[in-house]
Amino acid sequence: MITIGGIFGRIGVLLIGYLALRLVLKVIVNLLRQNGKPLPEALKKVFQFVNKTHRLVGISAVSVIIAHFVLQYSRFNYIPLAGLLAGLALLLQAGAGLLMCAEKDKAKRQKFLVAHTVWGLILVAAVFNHRLKIFRM
Repeated sequence: MITIGGIFGRIGVLLIGYLALRLVLKVIVNLLRQNGKPLPEALKKVFQFVNKTHRLVGISAVSVIIAHFVLQYSRFNYIPLAGLLAGLALLLQAGAGLLMCAEKDKAKRQKFLVAHTVWGLILVAAVFNHRLKIFRM
């Protein structure tokens, strides 16, 4: 039987997957533009929607994962290391994203963008590890 904490965990995975979709779409759009091909209208609309909702979904993901952590810990009195590392990666990625938005200097903002992207990739790997228990910790 699934717990309420488990439901929040599944919602968190879906939100993080949605956030990762932005990077995939960005790569596809850039490849099409580099090859001089026009963007299909549907792709353009999806990409615009994902870009517009990225910040809100990111904040929602952090909130949902904090709730997941609290609920799971209150039920089991235990947090798996893989889950703790995935949560830490999410917080670091969110922090880099928020700092990037607040930064006025373009060179510093670019560094935060790189950090935000790298932490996003680490986050996806950490979530896969947590869910699939690839590396037992």
